[in-house]
Amino acid sequence: MNQIVSDTLAAPAISAASRLAPILEARSVAIVGASADPQKVSGRPLAYMLARGFKGKLFPVNPAHNIVQGLKSYPSLASIGEPVDLAIIGTPAAQVEEIVREGIEAGIRGFVIFSSGFSELDEAGAELQRRLTALADTHGVSILGPNCLGAVNSQTGLAATFTTALEENTFLYGGFAFVSQSGALGAYWMDICLRSGLGFSKWITTGNECDVDAAAAIDYLADDPDTKVIGVYIEDIRHGHAFRLALMKAAAKGKPVIAIKSGRSAAGVAAAASHTGALAGDDALYDACLTQYGALRVDSLTRMIDIARLYLYGAVPAGNRLAVMSVSGGAGVMIADEAEEWGLTLPPLSAETAMKLRQCLPSFVHPANPLDLTGNVVQNSRHISLALEAVASEPGTDGIVLFVGLMHSIAAAFTDALATVRKKTSKPIVVVWIGAKEETVSVLEQARICVFRDIPPAIAALGQSVQLSALRQKALGQLSLSVGRQATVSPAQTAVAWSEWDSKQALRKAGITSIPEGLLLPLEAAEANPPTPASWPTVAKLQSDTLLHKSDVGGVILNIKDAEGLKSAVAQLCEVAREHGIVAQGALVEPMLPYDHELLVGLRRDTRFGESLTLGRGGVNVELEADVATALLPLSEQHVKDLLRSLRGARRFEGFRGCKPLNFDVAAKAIVELYNVFSAHPEFAEIEINPLVVSEERAWILDAIVRRFE
Repeated sequence: MNQIVSDTLAAPAISAASRLAPILEARSVAIVGASADPQKVSGRPLAYMLARGFKGKLFPVNPAHNIVQGLKSYPSLASIGEPVDLAIIGTPAAQVEEIVREGIEAGIRGFVIFSSGFSELDEAGAELQRRLTALADTHGVSILGPNCLGAVNSQTGLAATFTTALEENTFLYGGFAFVSQSGALGAYWMDICLRSGLGFSKWITTGNECDVDAAAAIDYLADDPDTKVIGVYIEDIRHGHAFRLALMKAAAKGKPVIAIKSGRSAAGVAAAASHTGALAGDDALYDACLTQYGALRVDSLTRMIDIARLYLYGAVPAGNRLAVMSVSGGAGVMIADEAEEWGLTLPPLSAETAMKLRQCLPSFVHPANPLDLTGNVVQNSRHISLALEAVASEPGTDGIVLFVGLMHSIAAAFTDALATVRKKTSKPIVVVWIGAKEETVSVLEQARICVFRDIPPAIAALGQSVQLSALRQKALGQLSLSVGRQATVSPAQTAVAWSEWDSKQALRKAGITSIPEGLLLPLEAAEANPPTPASWPTVAKLQSDTLLHKSDVGGVILNIKDAEGLKSAVAQLCEVAREHGIVAQGALVEPMLPYDHELLVGLRRDTRFGESLTLGRGGVNVELEADVATALLPLSEQHVKDLLRSLRGARRFEGFRGCKPLNFDVAAKAIVELYNVFSAHPEFAEIEINPLVVSEERAWILDAIVRRFE
């Protein structure tokens, strides 16, 4: 593998044991301000843990009461007089710092802070929060929150939370874990998991993240033996480098990560200065981070839970080939349509499988995929089991979807057949049963068979589970690469743009050789007596630090064939400068050479994620028809090629309708060279090449913008 060499900075180590163990694995818990009323926020954690058999000691702290919910109450943390692992705090914000200090002096290592009124409120609250962060850093304690809904460990009965999701639901242990920056979204997730019978292992809401953040939580869950699948809801990432490391760890540990990222707005400030900023805004970087490091991005809690259930039940197909069986021909067609939308295929059944089906089904049933069992199964339910066994043995498919509608009178025949075949085959079986009774669903779920109530969610979950498996495999292939530099760009830093001429000179000085030789002509002198360039035809381009998109104002004149044409072109550029009030540096004259493809190459530094690459089809139509892909760096040359092939218009690169094929090796090598230079020059905030042109033998830069930090 041709790997980009990166001078990687080591990220601060995230110790799962030291950061979250004092909270999630606490065996003794103090509840500061515990209320005798189990309906109040300050009374719920104690009530929840008493009702759910917390496997540890509970210490209510309330100086106004000697007994709280049947337990001895203490006037302060210091008065407890025995070791305490975790303190839950829900007092007014002004009291929190003093309580944390008292807890630290008493030897408490973990704190969950429900209290609001910190950075989410005003600057005074932000200062209170900064002091909490300093306490955590100085004393090596763990703080979850403030302004969070807490954490739960279903196995130990720890309920350091006041979520109303536990008002009626009892704990149900499972292999799914959830990390949420939103308490409310976390509560909805918990309610769905408990009501659906799926259960969960750990539940962590991070709130304002003064100390423990989403990255630390994922890192902890990657090591957690009770957790098999990790769900994540994020709004913002404070430490992109640590987040990438956590995702990589989860991938290496075999833990699928399914994420919701809210907010899809672009980086408006950067958009004013370059195409890269507009096309690779904040959301594109988040998307790149998640997918590049093996996480699947989804758009709803329901979809997240559907996909997780497939993983937890061992129902994720090994590939994208499905066998579909249906009691309705129309439903089979609908499944085929949905499958195509999600990249799933329905290959023809083998001759051997077709023969088995002919032997067990009526003569009027055609052994095809999808297989229409017809309503005849009502007359002879034995057909269900025989047909399932035949299709399960089909070597050319990776999973089975069985559609059933109503048919309550023979529900037992279906459930018996499914349970029996499920034991005989490792091939996943998913059931879509419209109108199924709850008892039918319960029987199938107990047999670890996933049941969906309609076609679209079932096929979407299957398709995305296959996508997630592919993302995880790809991420594992990148484990040999580093996760790049830790972001060192301050949000306060500003960047200014150089003209194309100055940008190219800076790149040439930095070691980029793929820049055509050009002349910078002072406008007034060149208008009267322009020098003769080395070759014809040429292009003349108006140069100014304030003119980044020259073609917008007519600042580019192509195909100049002789000295008279050049003189006329320079005069025209002088007029453009005067008309638009442009303080011109001069006219850049360069040779015009033939090429096959135009690419956009954007490199920039982000305050969260560090260095990133945006690739796309280049030229003047970038804004009109954006076709780009973004990835976090570093990348290998092969990954650069994969990015190019992921573009919507990638068929052009393969020689579509007479186009010359793109030389991927030449393009990738040039892009890697650009990245290496960018990485070695931290004073460059951004490099945009539009276009990088590629011929069969070489690539070179036609236009460039370099933005540098002031």
